[in-house]
Amino acid sequence: MLQIQNLSKDFISEQGVVVTALAPCTLDIAENEFVCIVGPSGCGKSTLLRIVSGLESATGGRALYKNEPISSPGKDIGMVFQQYSLLPWRTVAENITLGLEAAGLSKSVRNKAAAEYLSLIKMESFAKAYPYELSGGMQQRVAIARALANDPQVLLMDEPFGALDAHTRILMQRELLRIWEQNKKTIIFVTHSVDEAVFLADRIVVMSARPGTIRKIINVDMPRPRSRSDPRYGCMADEILIMLDC
Repeated sequence: MLQIQNLSKDFISEQGVVVTALAPCTLDIAENEFVCIVGPSGCGKSTLLRIVSGLESATGGRALYKNEPISSPGKDIGMVFQQYSLLPWRTVAENITLGLEAAGLSKSVRNKAAAEYLSLIKMESFAKAYPYELSGGMQQRVAIARALANDPQVLLMDEPFGALDAHTRILMQRELLRIWEQNKKTIIFVTHSVDEAVFLADRIVVMSARPGTIRKIINVDMPRPRSRSDPRYGCMADEILIMLDC
């Protein structure tokens, strides 16, 4: 479904120096696959995601969606950021249907979608609540529902749980897997947490320090739900941490 072919990205600093954020990377991602990307800070993980989303252009190489080059944002590729970015003056239901409203869909269609996705994230009783009335985890659930309401085929997630406390983060990981198993979208999930990647992913892409490139792609051959007490879980996490320390 997605092809990343020799993708690279350079930036020009304020001093006029060329900084290579992303060295050439190549990666194929299958339909309905859950891929996590881990790597040191500044290695280009988020840059890679933004290029795939169409929010940034590549310096070299290209990203393809269904064999077509990605040059701008499109309805088939949705994105969830670390910041919840909910509109504070809109209710939960109105935030979820923001994209549908922008697309000109009728109120009845929007209301039906709001009910469907409120049920999916188990927040039916919060339809009329405002973002300030929600916890961080609940706000992120709404952000995920808003992205899904646009019915993208690919969901890009840029450290979506990074601002949450440890317990809420674990709960949200379980919630995301539940939602993914119901919807079976293709997900690319950027995270700093090796544990999170092992818990969630079908495959883990391990990136090097800047300029970031792909060091290794690891298949996670453990059935879900995964137990953190499984020796294989710990061994895989250790293997990745050693690579990140090198």
